[in-house]
Parts: sequence; structure tokens; C-alpha cells
Amino acid sequence: MKRGLVIGKFLPLHIGHMALIGYALEHCDELVVVIGASDDEPIAGDIRLGWLEKTYAGDDRVKPVLLSYDEAMLPGIGESIENMSRLWASYLKKKLPPIDVIFASETYGAYMGRFLDCESVIYEEPCKIVPVQAARIREEPALYWHLMPEAVKEYYKSQAE
Repeated sequence: MKRGLVIGKFLPLHIGHMALIGYALEHCDELVVVIGASDDEPIAGDIRLGWLEKTYAGDDRVKPVLLSYDEAMLPGIGESIENMSRLWASYLKKKLPPIDVIFASETYGAYMGRFLDCESVIYEEPCKIVPVQAARIREEPALYWHLMPEAVKEYYKSQAE
């Protein structure tokens, strides 16, 4: 069995993320989808976990996992990509089953593959599908409605009420 990995904040989950997940599913038997969540983010990790669970409820190959972390211990973008990837890989090795391949749409995926001792695949299409930052989607969800799965739309509808 080939186990894949996709990592993201999914803040919010959108069709670019879904393209990456779909691509990964074409190349592995099981896909662990890690939702990285810290206390400093505008949408709670459990909500984002729910989006993935609802969106992929019909596919038992998708295994969403919420990993809460402290940004002081696992830095993000402020660190070099290589150092950040090394720290995250060490953390993930303790939390996840063995991974055969990591799928990413950014360069960190190559470093993560090296530090996780697995293959890495960089799939660049998601950035072309959604050429807008997630922060813009959060700021103006109605403008980007077409980029969101139903579970995320339900969230924004409930926030507007």
C-alpha cells in the first residue's frame, strides 16, 4: 500500500487544495491530509478538519488529521524553507504513520520528502487554478464563492447570519 501526504492550513479549503488532493489520490492508495493549526489563526482547526471530512466523506482513502502546534516550536514562513521543513518533518514522523510520498504545490515539498525519507512530488497546478491568496478569500468570500466546496460555503453562510 502506498501512503501519501498533503499538508496545509486549508484556511479556507478551496478548489486548488482539492486539485492537489485529487492528484495525490491518483498516485497513492491512502492519503493523509494534515491540517496544521495554531491558536493564532482566524478559523479554528476543528472547523477546517470538518470541511475536509465533509468534502471527502465518500472517499475512505482520505484521512484528515488535525495537528495543532505552537508557532514558537514549529515556525512557519519566517524560517528558511529548509529549516522549517526539517523541524516539521521531525514532528510529523512522531505523529503520523510512515509516509511513502509527499505531494505539495510549493518547494517545501522537496525538502519535506528528503527529511521524511520519502518521495516528493511537486504539483504546480493548484497555484494556477487559484491564483489568489487565501487571506483574500477570507476577506471577501462572496467574491471567491466559486473557489470553495460546499462545506466551506456553509461555514461562510452561517457567519453572515
